[in-house]
Amino acid sequence: MNTYAEIDLGAIKHNIAEIKKLLPASTNFMAVVKANAYGHGSVAVARSAIEAGANYLAVANLREALELREAGILSPILILTESPTSVMDEVVINNLTQTTYSYSEAKALSDEAVKRGKRSKIHIKIDTGMGRVGVSPSEAAALFAKIASLPNLEIEGVFTHFAKAEEHGDNFTKEQFETFNKVLLNLPKIKYRHAANSAATLLHPNSHLDMVRVGLIMYGLFPHFDKEEINRVDLKPALSFKTRVVYLKRASAGTPLSYGGTYVTLNDTVIATLPVGYADGYSRRLSNKGFVLINGKRYKISGRVSMDMVLVDVGRDKVNVGDEAVLIGEQKGQIISADEIAHLDDTINYEVICGIGKRVPRVYK
Repeated sequence: MNTYAEIDLGAIKHNIAEIKKLLPASTNFMAVVKANAYGHGSVAVARSAIEAGANYLAVANLREALELREAGILSPILILTESPTSVMDEVVINNLTQTTYSYSEAKALSDEAVKRGKRSKIHIKIDTGMGRVGVSPSEAAALFAKIASLPNLEIEGVFTHFAKAEEHGDNFTKEQFETFNKVLLNLPKIKYRHAANSAATLLHPNSHLDMVRVGLIMYGLFPHFDKEEINRVDLKPALSFKTRVVYLKRASAGTPLSYGGTYVTLNDTVIATLPVGYADGYSRRLSNKGFVLINGKRYKISGRVSMDMVLVDVGRDKVNVGDEAVLIGEQKGQIISADEIAHLDDTINYEVICGIGKRVPRVYK
């Protein structure tokens, strides 16, 4: 195995413990493990999160929820968006909590629960300003009352999602939260009121309510905001992206490398081939910009990133076939972070870690 992602489950447990220090004792912790746990591996991360005290898990869709159930995970799981009404049998059978923001969704779930003699839980989503999905604040109370009349359903939660929580000093989050609280005033008592994502968990403690939904910071990364706020919590990145040198060859000065010949050697040198490319999630936009660590030294990617390989000009340094090359992570005191990669790739750290491909094995420690 040459290319792999190494996941430190101990770091995830550490991060959860650190985050929980910021929360009132009465605030529950929802671990967001959608998108294969942000590229870290949903089953392993979910188990670690539960061991660290997570009360709830959150996923994006039914398929992700079923993967956890099939792995024997019995903790409460919230599907964060509506599921097709045709799969309500799976939701009921697997004791999943369904997000809803329409009566038709709730009615289909109620009908299936009645049919199977079971009771299903739902969380109603309110759109206070993200603009994606959710019932509008003006229609929330009426929808709540209509759904509450359906048999075999428990409205366990009501939630919203912030659009700008990472923008320190921005008033939009405050306005969203005020709108959400006004909706709550017109609803009966609910077990779980939740609004805070990772950024709000750190920056807006008044939004913690009954539960926080923690994703990115659980994995040891920060949303993009004023870095002074980082000092509030000690997080450890859980993911390293590694490969190995599989081939070395000498190249004379003036040799063009990789597709398009965009890199030309300046001197007689040695070129190292690494078996990783954009099919593994190492972006083509890192061509001639990205770095790797070999033996604790930084080397720039030489030429275009191809589907399965990248090249590195290692000069006259002592590098051997089999040497470890770190794409994201630490080696001999040197670090390449997901944030650095995101900056070079003109994106966000979320995309960097989520983009590591399925053909890259996850190795846990």
